[in-house]
Amino acid sequence: MITNKTILDLQQHANEHSISIYLPTHRTEPEAQQDVIRYKNQVKKAETKLNEKEIDREEKEIILNRLKELSNDSEFWRNNDNGIAVFATKDHFETFKLPISVNERVQVAPNFLITPLIRMISKDGSFCVLTLSQKNIRLLKCTMDSNELIKLENAPSSMEEFRQFDVYQRSVQHHSGQGKGTPIFHGHGAEDDPKTVITEYLKTIENEVTSYMRKRKDPLILAGVDSSVAHYRKINHFERLVEDAILKNPDPMSHNQVTEKAWEIVESHFLKDLYNDLERLGDLSNSESVSGDIHKIVEGAYFGKIDTLFIPKSAEKIGEVSIRDFDTNQMQMPTGQHDLFNLAAMFTLEKGGNVYSVDVNELPIESDVAAIYRYSTAQ
Repeated sequence: MITNKTILDLQQHANEHSISIYLPTHRTEPEAQQDVIRYKNQVKKAETKLNEKEIDREEKEIILNRLKELSNDSEFWRNNDNGIAVFATKDHFETFKLPISVNERVQVAPNFLITPLIRMISKDGSFCVLTLSQKNIRLLKCTMDSNELIKLENAPSSMEEFRQFDVYQRSVQHHSGQGKGTPIFHGHGAEDDPKTVITEYLKTIENEVTSYMRKRKDPLILAGVDSSVAHYRKINHFERLVEDAILKNPDPMSHNQVTEKAWEIVESHFLKDLYNDLERLGDLSNSESVSGDIHKIVEGAYFGKIDTLFIPKSAEKIGEVSIRDFDTNQMQMPTGQHDLFNLAAMFTLEKGGNVYSVDVNELPIESDVAAIYRYSTAQ
């Protein structure tokens, strides 16, 4: 899961020649076979941009070798998501698989390109849903408008399959004195107790689900009848299990229907701050506390004046910015073209402000970008 801290930690590794590559990827063949080829084309673009810079030859070769090595990493290109982000400098290399589709972009700059990642901490972050049923266990990896069924390798998909597990059979044999095995159930006659069977069934599922979820760190939402959800909560060990749940039989529901119901929960819990800040933006829209001027916003963000920033999704604004220190009158930014949305977002996060990625039509002011200052600019 990508958070503000993820982005800030990433920027700590940026230097004068920081490369950012974004690429949409595919989950299924034959489209997925083209992802590596398209990535190699992006690396060539990065090389061209590096050649335009004054960069040490050894540094350039180290960076390009790291980028090219990724194209040969068959494990990385297996089981793609909807997009990837790759960040590289001479001393740092980091990749992210993204549950959202992104535009192809290559940037070589004194900072990493982070605006596509802002979507992950706004409305397009990922979450997971676990449907609890004796007929069909499903773990779905979701965004607002997509889902993917995650295969649980070491857990049953139904109670019928659970009863057929070798470990279950060995347990029954153990209790009946037939051979040796690792017991699952505890207590005399446990294999005949429906409540105990359900508990062990859910424990087997919980163990596998928690192992998977701790790697992703996404919020997890349960879907099932009241008793199943309550039972699972008692044995759950995953820290980000959401309090609210889809309290109905999930069996008749399609993957999309489950995702839609889960999104209603995610939206109300995790987007409360966004909607509150959009309302605050509207209330302040006619005051000196709000700006839609990207150049003023970048400067304000640099000096820590921005409380909340709203940037448009999947957009860039290339331009020059002039920032001078108030005391020394010295330029604080290198001359040249910059992605101003990216600078504004980066500076705002670094100074403790909030950044949201939104559709332009969601803004209550006539602008493609908006900022709320920590205090009125008239003061």
